[in-house]
Amino acid sequence: MADNPDNPQQTNTKVSVNDIGIARFIFFEVASNIGFTNGIVNVTLAASRHLIKDGAPHTDIVSMAYLRCNLAAALGLRDALNGAILLGTNQQGGAH
Repeated sequence: MADNPDNPQQTNTKVSVNDIGIARFIFFEVASNIGFTNGIVNVTLAASRHLIKDGAPHTDIVSMAYLRCNLAAALGLRDALNGAILLGTNQQGGAH
């Protein structure tokens, strides 16, 4: 992330990434469970869904993904999310 957290800038990553067309987009509304076991960060991502069940509307929450990574990757993800959040709040004129 940039040295000035109030003015994040896109930087070139040191890792070259190729798109082979199989990466999924993951939508989630909540990180429902977290943990740390044997050096691995665990985060369960979940979202609500709305269905008709037995003729009536029904809402439940389902797991969308199980994120597992080492601590270095988790710190990198946190920094990337913080940067993206700052970019979004700067564009919108503040947090909503």
